[in-house]
Amino acid sequence: MKSLRGLLLALLLLPSAGWAQGVRMSADFLPLEVGKRWRYEVTNEAGQKAGQLEFAVEELTIVSGISYYALSEFPFSPETGEPVRLVRYDRGERYFIRKAGNNEGPLFLDDSATTEVIEADSAGAPQKFVLKMEKLSLTFQRGVGIIEARLQQAGGTMIAKLVAAPSTSTARPAEPVAAPTDRALIPPPIPVVPNRREAPVAAVSAQNPRVEVAANASPEGYRFVLVVINTAEKLLPLRFASGQTYDFVVRDTLADKEIWRWSTGNFFTQVIRNESIRPESKWQFEVTWDRKDNDGKPVPPGSYRLTATLTSSPLIQTSIPLNLP
Repeated sequence: MKSLRGLLLALLLLPSAGWAQGVRMSADFLPLEVGKRWRYEVTNEAGQKAGQLEFAVEELTIVSGISYYALSEFPFSPETGEPVRLVRYDRGERYFIRKAGNNEGPLFLDDSATTEVIEADSAGAPQKFVLKMEKLSLTFQRGVGIIEARLQQAGGTMIAKLVAAPSTSTARPAEPVAAPTDRALIPPPIPVVPNRREAPVAAVSAQNPRVEVAANASPEGYRFVLVVINTAEKLLPLRFASGQTYDFVVRDTLADKEIWRWSTGNFFTQVIRNESIRPESKWQFEVTWDRKDNDGKPVPPGSYRLTATLTSSPLIQTSIPLNLP
């Protein structure tokens, strides 16, 4: 079954010469939430079963200050040379973004793509539409996601149909109307005010969140990782006084002085904001240190200490020894 799955994934991935414009749609046409899972049955045109595909949203993670949904693997996207695992929604551009290596690009490309609305509500807002590309067509259903994928190939058409849909119990507000452009555009739904109860929240304490920091040697120097874990079964709200979310500091243990700080030279928006970690989920921040001090000079071998900080109010910190050979 593993080899069959690999074959199916290869069939459903289209090559791409590079990033292009994305297909614009509202976020609820692919409602990403931690814990949701989609499962598909794959058949040929004759209805003969060829296997199954599935993907799930495993967690919400933060890489270099940007939030992404970490997927088990997303099968319906152009080939990038590696599995598509980190995805986010750009509310300004109104399309889904994927992270491949150190680069970002649209999850769905609109080069020569067309869209066809096949179901709408009484107000004319699309509820179901088909995104047609050169060899691949995807059918989206609002509040559910991709319900069917069709791939044309030399031996015929392979069809992946959704057989297990994610839960849609949480209502979502529609997004603001965006001005039409020459890109493939799905008209936004009519705004509604959902009738829902807010999820219970937890409070910051000595035990929650749990923070962990690691330092690993890399070709560039050192890779620092800060993980912030909400151990509660409730949302954990955090308040920030600026656009900065985290920081890393290296101090000389013997001289007791700061050697390097990640945020030095960086600029952050001055805006008060509130962010929440989902129940039993985590944030992860990663930076690379080139083993130079704040003045750009190489740091000699010795005993140092690495401190990682979540710059919330109150500050949340953890530190470990850092011995440089």
